Amino acid sequence: MNKEEILRTFLEDDSLVEKGYLKEGEAAKFRWTDRPDNKLINVLREVVTGEGGNESTSVIERKINQIFNR
Repeated sequence: MNKEEILRTFLEDDSLVEKGYLKEGEAAKFRWTDRPDNKLINVLREVVTGEGGNESTSVIERKINQIFNR
């Protein structure tokens, strides 16, 4: 699986639509190169990138905190 497929797998979880984080069908249209204003998608993308790049947990946490502090 590539990064986009991994991210889309997370985004297609029904609970994200049920809780209002994403609209119905939005996950299927999402592309890795899209730059949404949705912080949840940006955090998930950062985690997938960090894990794929073998970054340490503390580095990934710092990047996630930067996303939330914007």
